[in-house]
Amino acid sequence: MKILVVFRNKGGESWKIVESLSKNLRDLGHKVDILSREDDLGIDSLSGSMGVLKETIKRKNNVGGYDIIYTNDWSIAFPLLIPERVFEKEHYCFFHNVEPKGQSKIFQRIVGNMMGDRLIVRTEKLKEIFLKSTLSPEGIKEDIFKK
Repeated sequence: MKILVVFRNKGGESWKIVESLSKNLRDLGHKVDILSREDDLGIDSLSGSMGVLKETIKRKNNVGGYDIIYTNDWSIAFPLLIPERVFEKEHYCFFHNVEPKGQSKIFQRIVGNMMGDRLIVRTEKLKEIFLKSTLSPEGIKEDIFKK
């Protein structure tokens, strides 16, 4: 399979998960490309990424022909869902933690509910909130795609 992993930046807990995930998938024989919103595209906000991120992923998909587009956070998934949903069958999203309050919490709920069974969550607490999601602390695994 050809997989595109899209995430915020190369730092912190999220980056460690992306590195481990990419290595594991490559070890299983998959081709994995990664794209960082901040490091590769120079975009450090959700509002700044709305058109650019979606168009960049579309262009990469036209060239790469990805089987899976894996977004690592609600703020990366949001531009692929609003105002129109793209990559409906290929798109999976992974949530690390519950957003504590404010707009982030609202946006996380919107994205999580829109993703439905294509949402992968890291914690039991997230699974309680997003009932259709798949609990997988390490993120995507090969068996998740066989739904």
